[in-house]
Amino acid sequence: MRTLGVAILGLFAGLAAGFLLFSEVLGRIVAGNGPVGPPWTFVIGFGPQVLAVVGAVVAVVIDNARRGRS
Repeated sequence: MRTLGVAILGLFAGLAAGFLLFSEVLGRIVAGNGPVGPPWTFVIGFGPQVLAVVGAVVAVVIDNARRGRS
């Protein structure tokens, strides 16, 4: 049950970081140069979801490493 909680926490943390990085920072940089082309729309659109999954996996790996050491 602890692993599920850590995974959900990592999912939300990754999603928040993804929205901050892709939507705010990268989106403003790319949109500031003119119209946004198709490759960038996919990167900006799917970036937060990918980072959310990565955040969940990294959180579980870190939790398992810390639990195994103690």
